[in-house]
Amino acid sequence: MISLKLQKIGITIFATTVGMTGILSVNTAVAREKIIFLPPVLGSPRRLIPAGTRAYEPPLNENANIDIQPLPAPIVVPNSRVRGNGGNINQDIQPDTGGDAMKVEGGNGGNINQDIQTLPAPIVAPRDRIRGNPVERTIPPVQNTNPAPVPVTGQCLQGKIPFTALIPESQLGLTTVSNPSLFFYVPQTSAPELELVVQNETEQEVYTQKYKPNNKAGIISIRLPVNTLAVNKQYKWTFSVICNPTDKSQNKVVAGVVQRVLPDLQLVKKLQQANRQERAVLYAAAGIWHDALATVAQRRYLFPNNPEIASDWQELLTTPGIRLNQKIVQQPLISPPEALQPNNKHNF
Repeated sequence: MISLKLQKIGITIFATTVGMTGILSVNTAVAREKIIFLPPVLGSPRRLIPAGTRAYEPPLNENANIDIQPLPAPIVVPNSRVRGNGGNINQDIQPDTGGDAMKVEGGNGGNINQDIQTLPAPIVAPRDRIRGNPVERTIPPVQNTNPAPVPVTGQCLQGKIPFTALIPESQLGLTTVSNPSLFFYVPQTSAPELELVVQNETEQEVYTQKYKPNNKAGIISIRLPVNTLAVNKQYKWTFSVICNPTDKSQNKVVAGVVQRVLPDLQLVKKLQQANRQERAVLYAAAGIWHDALATVAQRRYLFPNNPEIASDWQELLTTPGIRLNQKIVQQPLISPPEALQPNNKHNF
C-alpha cells in the first residue's frame, strides 16, 4: 500500500453575495504519493553477470599500522652431543638462568648436561594488503636500526564518506531507455582521471570513457551514449578512480549491473498522464531504478532548494531495497556541466 503525503495549496475564490463581492483565501490539501522502490522480480532473462561492489569503503584510519601476523615460536633443536648413558632417558627440561645450557635429569639418576641450540629468529612476512583497501606499503629493511616512517602510496580519496554507486542493494538496476544515467558519489580526489567501462554478457566492452575529476565532493551523473543498451540484455559497468595509471591494483572501483526492459502498456499509459513527481513514483513502484532516480534528479537540478523535491530525494535513496548512507543522501547533486569532463570519446 502506497502511503500519501499532503501538500497545502492556497486557492483564491470569489464569493458573491447580495450587493457585495469578496475574495476569500482557502487552504486545501492535495494527496502526494510517497516514493517507494519495490525491487523487481525478474523471471527472464536469467541474471548472467555478477554485480560487483556498490561502495568502496576506505579504512577508518588511512595511516593505520600494518597488520603483521607473527610466525609460530621457533622450534628448539637439541644438540645430539649428550654425555652419559646412551639408554632411554625421560627428560624434564628446566631453563638454566646461569647460561645458555639446559640441564636434563634422567638416565641412571645422574645429571646430564645437554647443549641446546635454537634456529635463527623467524623472518616475519608482512601483509602488503589491508582488507577493503588494496594499499601497498614499503617495509624498511630489518638491518636498518633507524628506519624512516613507512610511506603509504595510492591514497587518492579524501574524506570519510565512501566512494559509492547510487544503485539498489542487489546492485542490479533497471531502465527503460538505451542510454540511462548512472549516478555516483565521488569524494574529493587527487586522482588524475576516472574511468567508466560497460561490458555486455560476453564481457566485451561496449563503451569506455575516461574523465577528468572536478575536485569537488558530491553526487555526479554520467549518461551513456544513445543505443548503448539492448532490450532484455544485462550489462556490467565498472567505475574507477585511477589513483596510479601504471598500477591498476591501486584503483578504487565500484561496479554494478544495468538491464534495459520494456514497460507494460498499462505503465506507459500512466506515465503519459503523470507529472514528474508522479512519474518518479510509478518508476519506483515498478522497480525501474535508474529512471526513477533520474526523474527526481532532474527536478533537483531545476529546483535545488525546493524542500518537497529534497524530501522525494531522501525518500527514494533510503527506501527499502536501496538504503544508501544518510551522509551520501545529504551530499550536493552536481549538475552535469560541472561534474566530469570526458578526456576523449570512444565509439564501438
